[in-house]
Amino acid sequence: MKPSINRLLVSDTPCPCGRPHPISLRRLVIKRDALRQIPEVISALGDFHHLVMICDDNTYPAAGARVESFCAPLWRCDGKTFTTLCLPTPPEGLHATETVAETVMSALTDADLLLAVGSGTIHDITRFAATQRNVDFVSIPTAASVDGFLSSIAAMTWHGIKRSFPAKPPIALVSDSDVLAAAPYALTASGVGDLLGKYTALFDWRVSHMVTGEYICERVIALEEEAMNEVLACKEAVASRDPDAVEAVMYGLLLSGVAMQMVGNSRPASGSEHHVSHLIEMDVFTQNNPALHGEKVGVAAALIADRYHQILTLNPQALTKNAYQGLPMEKIRAAFGRHAEEVLSAENTPDPLLEVDTAHMISLWQDIKILADKTLPTGEALRQLLTAMGAKATLEDIGLSAHLWDTLWDMSPFVRRRLTFMRLAKLVGQ
Repeated sequence: MKPSINRLLVSDTPCPCGRPHPISLRRLVIKRDALRQIPEVISALGDFHHLVMICDDNTYPAAGARVESFCAPLWRCDGKTFTTLCLPTPPEGLHATETVAETVMSALTDADLLLAVGSGTIHDITRFAATQRNVDFVSIPTAASVDGFLSSIAAMTWHGIKRSFPAKPPIALVSDSDVLAAAPYALTASGVGDLLGKYTALFDWRVSHMVTGEYICERVIALEEEAMNEVLACKEAVASRDPDAVEAVMYGLLLSGVAMQMVGNSRPASGSEHHVSHLIEMDVFTQNNPALHGEKVGVAAALIADRYHQILTLNPQALTKNAYQGLPMEKIRAAFGRHAEEVLSAENTPDPLLEVDTAHMISLWQDIKILADKTLPTGEALRQLLTAMGAKATLEDIGLSAHLWDTLWDMSPFVRRRLTFMRLAKLVGQ
């Protein structure tokens, strides 16, 4: 186990921010051939009698079959059970929807512990089901693809709308570096994109704190920055699928997941770049875009960095204080179609911008620019990093037209009720 996470699991040191940071994770194993330790890890967690392993027909051969071979003989005796629930992967890919969640929950009649064997989608489905059935789960990632393995949020596509539900984080995680290195490289590259998206997410959080006084924790921010540095320190080795480098990507993703656990939501890891990704996933402007979550996040982060730096070159004295006239209701209805009323009610009522003092934000303009110059790379620098590590870097790389960018910039802030600089910029007509 890496020292930072180990320290966090045993630390009860009060945080300077004044808030407690509970972490539910009790055991963490990251190493080669780690799958063999799963029975030992489960036994150390408690006396569980009915295990259900949730995977899909891609992750079962990648790791599920071995997990089953190590666990099933020990649990299929003395009245105990081990059940494998292997979800079929449709041609358009498996998605965390209400239909799939219901299928999983209906199979959990006696389960007292779930095993999530897969990447982001399997974990969101398992996390949601575990919460609904009030059982714990163990995370067994098969790819270093997202930072949501330790998250307390289930990102679901619910009746066509991308929504985040509070949910149980895992009580243990077992990550086998050989399994991660054997995964399709696109999944690792997606993890790289998700991590580099923290640049814009952290900038958004800091700006909202400056402008509105929103709670922030520098200890949590430092953890996210460490997560990014883990990957940047071995960027040359990542694309070569070196197991140690892929393990470093996973470690960075797990640090980000711990950061989210510490504050109880996704704020440290998700900002404007995730809002763009969510909007693409909602299929209101695109249809069945095949890009992975982290691919969209990385591409969006680079484009947003471009726009943020461009906006911050504006003279604050020339900004229009009364540019914002409230929610563009008709544009939102036209853009989101049948999802518009739910988007408006769930994420935009009341309009969060009505609570922001525009004049105060303008008075901080130079400070925000200094923050961007200090902490936010240019879009071109981010694209170079993404390309160097074999990740998608442009909208064209993920099968979208560059002409879509202005629309994504305009409408993405309405996907979530979270203040980002992308949303705050609307106050001054940007």
